[in-house]
Amino acid sequence: MAYFKYVVTTSTGQRIEGEKESSSKDDLVKFLQSQDFTIISITENIGFDVSRVFQSDIGGLPLNDKVVLIKQLSTMVGANIPIIQAIDILVQQTEKKSLKLKLQNIYKSIEAGTSLAESFQKEGGILSDVHLNLLAAGEQSANLNEMLEKIAIDLEKSKNLKGKITGALIYPAIIFIAIIVVVFLMITVMIPQVKDLYQSLGQAELPAVTQFLVSLGESFNNIATLIIVVILAISIFGLYKYAYSTPKGAEFIDRLKLKMPIFGQLIQKSEVAQFCRLTAMLAKSGIQIIEAIEIVGNASGNKVFRNVILNSKQEIVKGSTVSLALAKYNENVAFPVVLIRIIATGEESGKLDKILEDMSVFYEGEVQQLADNLTKLMEPLIMVIAGGLVAFLAIAVYLPIFQVGQLVNA
Repeated sequence: MAYFKYVVTTSTGQRIEGEKESSSKDDLVKFLQSQDFTIISITENIGFDVSRVFQSDIGGLPLNDKVVLIKQLSTMVGANIPIIQAIDILVQQTEKKSLKLKLQNIYKSIEAGTSLAESFQKEGGILSDVHLNLLAAGEQSANLNEMLEKIAIDLEKSKNLKGKITGALIYPAIIFIAIIVVVFLMITVMIPQVKDLYQSLGQAELPAVTQFLVSLGESFNNIATLIIVVILAISIFGLYKYAYSTPKGAEFIDRLKLKMPIFGQLIQKSEVAQFCRLTAMLAKSGIQIIEAIEIVGNASGNKVFRNVILNSKQEIVKGSTVSLALAKYNENVAFPVVLIRIIATGEESGKLDKILEDMSVFYEGEVQQLADNLTKLMEPLIMVIAGGLVAFLAIAVYLPIFQVGQLVNA
């Protein structure tokens, strides 16, 4: 992701300057055009600003902060507090510097006559494109409080779902970290002592398995080896980032993620649940299905799903139904066939938004159940890896001692 500065004009001729994070300049152009902006200029902000390091949130504004912010804003708007006054209150009570700065800029923008949705869009990092469109729809329909409530509910659901997945991954992560630490200590502390004991008895050669661990442990004390490992790790990470920055590379990596055992299902069901929830929410808010599909497609974090959805949008523009369009570009790793058939039923009955809402609840339940069972599903893999390492280390440690015992008895 990179930061871009842009200058655009609205349909009324109002000039807007802003900054937004985007995966590429082309993606930002598409987004700005979808907002009916006329683009004047777009430049990538490649300079290093020290102040940004202290004013920005690593990984973006936490979901919990977003939920609290929108809930507070919704409450104040529902109490008939003017929007500019509500933003001013949020500025005064916010302690986080990065968020306070964004809210101050939003306040100035609204004071200058810009709409709330455009003001949030200019800052970026607070609301997604989906939520920005809901906010704009709420302002246009004079139903801002209801839209803010919908955004808050959606953010809450996203937070809970993300929390479930993160919580399920903590236990396996701790186990694997513990295994790595134990192996490292064995290699660097215990194995060298076995080597000294063995050699003190006049045996110059260690068993092959023990010698391998001794050589590995010695390499950790070698500065040149550590430098090579660090360079290799940085190179692999850089190669990954570069590959993911290209359309084909990103799709290939995301396709591999979907094929991963257990985790692939978790990603797939999360993406399906998000598609159903966001599309239903946008459709219920009065946004046309074509526009809703495009917004949801751009919001997808997985490039396989994103391509399927955006390609389907082109078919819908030509007059196709949502179900037929999805079926044409769908792949086995993307949308379940049963979901497409249910969507077709919803279109025939004229209750697509209700069907999608029900399916979002179903798939969110599937994600939660899979996350709850993730630890149990991972236990066999953890036991195999841990057992294999224990057996390997036991052989490496006790084989020389066993041979020493035989020499003493002889």
